[in-house]
Amino acid sequence: MSQLGLRNVQCRVSDKVNFLDQTMEQPDKEDLFRSIQADGFAAKPGNQEQFVRSLEKRGLTPEEARRQYEAEVLLSGLFNMDSYLAYAPGMKISFGTVKR
Repeated sequence: MSQLGLRNVQCRVSDKVNFLDQTMEQPDKEDLFRSIQADGFAAKPGNQEQFVRSLEKRGLTPEEARRQYEAEVLLSGLFNMDSYLAYAPGMKISFGTVKR
Protein backbone atom coordinates (compact mmCIF):
# COMPACT_ATOMS: atom_id res chain seq x y z
CA MET A 1 0.00 0.00 0.00
CA SER A 2 2.85 2.38 0.76
CA GLN A 3 4.29 1.65 -2.69
CA LEU A 4 1.01 2.91 -4.17
CA GLY A 5 1.36 6.25 -2.41
CA LEU A 6 -0.43 5.70 0.89
CA ARG A 7 1.22 7.14 3.99
CA ASN A 8 0.75 6.22 7.63
CA VAL A 9 -0.40 2.73 6.60
CA GLN A 10 -1.95 0.80 9.46
CA CYS A 11 -3.73 -2.49 9.88
CA ARG A 12 -5.92 -3.90 12.60
CA VAL A 13 -7.80 -7.14 13.10
CA SER A 14 -11.56 -7.01 13.49
CA ASP A 15 -12.68 -7.64 17.04
CA LYS A 16 -16.16 -8.85 16.11
CA VAL A 17 -17.24 -12.10 17.76
CA ASN A 18 -20.55 -13.85 17.06
CA PHE A 19 -21.96 -16.04 19.83
CA LEU A 20 -24.74 -18.42 18.84
CA ASP A 21 -26.52 -19.06 22.13
CA GLN A 22 -29.54 -21.32 22.51
CA THR A 23 -31.14 -18.93 25.01
CA MET A 24 -31.39 -16.15 22.38
CA GLU A 25 -34.75 -15.04 21.07
CA GLN A 26 -35.64 -17.31 18.13
CA PRO A 27 -35.70 -14.62 15.40
CA ASP A 28 -32.30 -13.26 16.52
CA LYS A 29 -30.86 -16.77 16.66
CA GLU A 30 -32.13 -17.57 13.15
CA ASP A 31 -30.68 -14.32 11.77
CA LEU A 32 -27.29 -14.93 13.37
CA PHE A 33 -27.23 -18.57 12.22
CA ARG A 34 -27.94 -17.52 8.61
CA SER A 35 -25.32 -14.78 8.85
CA ILE A 36 -22.66 -17.20 10.11
CA GLN A 37 -23.46 -19.61 7.29
CA ALA A 38 -23.40 -16.77 4.74
CA ASP A 39 -19.85 -16.00 5.94
CA GLY A 40 -18.96 -19.53 4.85
CA PHE A 41 -18.65 -21.18 8.27
CA ALA A 42 -19.74 -24.83 8.15
CA ALA A 43 -20.89 -24.48 4.57
CA LYS A 44 -21.08 -27.61 2.47
CA PRO A 45 -17.79 -27.72 0.54
CA GLY A 46 -19.34 -28.72 -2.78
CA ASN A 47 -17.68 -30.91 -5.37
CA GLN A 48 -14.84 -32.90 -3.80
CA GLU A 49 -12.61 -32.96 -6.87
CA GLN A 50 -12.79 -29.18 -7.35
CA PHE A 51 -12.32 -28.52 -3.62
CA VAL A 52 -9.26 -30.79 -3.39
CA ARG A 53 -7.75 -29.41 -6.59
CA SER A 54 -8.17 -25.85 -5.30
CA LEU A 55 -6.35 -26.69 -2.05
CA GLU A 56 -3.58 -28.46 -3.93
CA LYS A 57 -3.04 -25.30 -6.00
CA ARG A 58 -2.53 -23.46 -2.70
CA GLY A 59 0.17 -25.90 -1.58
CA LEU A 60 -1.57 -28.78 0.24
CA THR A 61 -0.69 -32.35 -0.58
CA PRO A 62 -3.48 -34.48 -2.07
CA GLU A 63 -3.85 -36.28 1.29
CA GLU A 64 -4.03 -33.02 3.26
CA ALA A 65 -6.58 -31.61 0.83
CA ARG A 66 -8.72 -34.76 1.01
CA ARG A 67 -8.65 -34.70 4.84
CA GLN A 68 -9.62 -31.02 4.82
CA TYR A 69 -12.55 -31.80 2.52
CA GLU A 70 -13.71 -34.56 4.87
CA ALA A 71 -13.43 -32.22 7.87
CA GLU A 72 -15.52 -29.57 6.08
CA VAL A 73 -18.18 -32.15 5.20
CA LEU A 74 -18.29 -33.35 8.83
CA LEU A 75 -18.57 -29.81 10.23
CA SER A 76 -21.29 -28.84 7.75
CA GLY A 77 -23.31 -31.86 8.87
CA LEU A 78 -22.91 -31.20 12.61
CA PHE A 79 -23.43 -27.42 12.75
CA ASN A 80 -27.08 -26.48 12.95
CA MET A 81 -29.49 -24.01 14.54
CA ASP A 82 -29.22 -25.82 17.89
CA SER A 83 -25.41 -25.58 18.08
CA TYR A 84 -23.56 -23.34 20.50
CA LEU A 85 -20.81 -21.40 18.78
CA ALA A 86 -18.40 -18.56 19.43
CA TYR A 87 -17.18 -17.45 16.02
CA ALA A 88 -14.69 -14.69 15.29
CA PRO A 89 -14.19 -14.19 11.56
CA GLY A 90 -10.62 -13.09 10.91
CA MET A 91 -10.71 -9.87 8.98
CA LYS A 92 -7.82 -7.45 8.57
CA ILE A 93 -8.73 -3.83 8.09
CA SER A 94 -6.00 -1.77 6.43
CA PHE A 95 -6.00 1.97 6.05
CA GLY A 96 -3.75 4.94 5.39
CA THR A 97 -3.59 8.53 4.24
CA VAL A 98 -3.63 9.57 0.59
CA LYS A 99 -1.44 12.58 -0.09
CA ARG A 100 -2.65 14.67 -3.04
